[in-house]
Amino acid sequence: MRKLSLLLILLLALSACTSVKTEESKEVNIYSARNYDVDKDLLIQFENETGIKVNLFEGKGDELIERLKLEQSEPIADIFMTVGAETLYPALQNDLLADLGINKDTLESGYYGDKWVALTRRARVIVYDKVNNPNPTVQNLNDLTDPQYSGQILSRSSTSSYNLALMAHQIQLNGKDATKELMLGLVNNFARTPTGNDRDQAKAVIAGLGQYAIMYTYYVAAMERSSEPEEVKVANQIGLIYPTETHVNISWIGQIKNSPNPTNAQLLIEFLLSETAQKEYAEKNGEYPVLNTIPVSSLLLPWGDFNKAEIDYETLGQYSIETVQLFDEVGWE
Repeated sequence: MRKLSLLLILLLALSACTSVKTEESKEVNIYSARNYDVDKDLLIQFENETGIKVNLFEGKGDELIERLKLEQSEPIADIFMTVGAETLYPALQNDLLADLGINKDTLESGYYGDKWVALTRRARVIVYDKVNNPNPTVQNLNDLTDPQYSGQILSRSSTSSYNLALMAHQIQLNGKDATKELMLGLVNNFARTPTGNDRDQAKAVIAGLGQYAIMYTYYVAAMERSSEPEEVKVANQIGLIYPTETHVNISWIGQIKNSPNPTNAQLLIEFLLSETAQKEYAEKNGEYPVLNTIPVSSLLLPWGDFNKAEIDYETLGQYSIETVQLFDEVGWE
């Protein structure tokens, strides 16, 4: 009888352990450099629909990559998501990502690999004041280097990851020498020392501080939806020029290799690629979806279509060091 009691106690203890383990595994851990309200809303929706608790840890993309490298032998995170394909290269080179077993049939071609998938797309464009400059004369970045635009070009600083990706893409496409010439031409035509974010470049154009600025479409959409009347006014007054071959960067997501909750990670990735989530990204955040069944949002539709420049997202980050070196050489502050 005593042996039976001990056996019963042991079985109950094992049952309790199993219960705790099941409860603890009903979660998914995310390292994210996408710090947007739309993401947080979608994660809450995922929690409500699945009962899987989402633990969100936010930071800068390159810093989170370093954290993943330190934790590689015993991963804490299940998912890494970020803005900018330049972090793909170190993630792949350091073998941080697991193979994705998701259905990719409905995804736009060129926006996924074996171990990653794009969440959204953004086009980097040239903006101008369509009221005071109704007939713009530029078609691409190289046009902005013409001496006639001396003191007329506005841009973020060289520390911006957006400019890093843009110029790394130029090296990938055209080589280091051609990219240096492009960068030097832009620097020579800057209206001011590069400062501020993309919104500030648009505001500076409308304020007459320069004729053309470089920015992402996402920010134009954000300004159109802004609660600040001045930002809405600026967004309505600027025009967009898609370069002949437009630089398109991505937000991307991947499952961490040997992550503690791989099934939940895959469920979350599939949810963020669903029509529901992709429509939210498009309508609320002004980003281009990667799901080919989703139409362009009402925010982006008036701006028209564009030709995307050829790009290898998996190797883009390979050119980061060269890009930083060129920034220093040409004096792009």
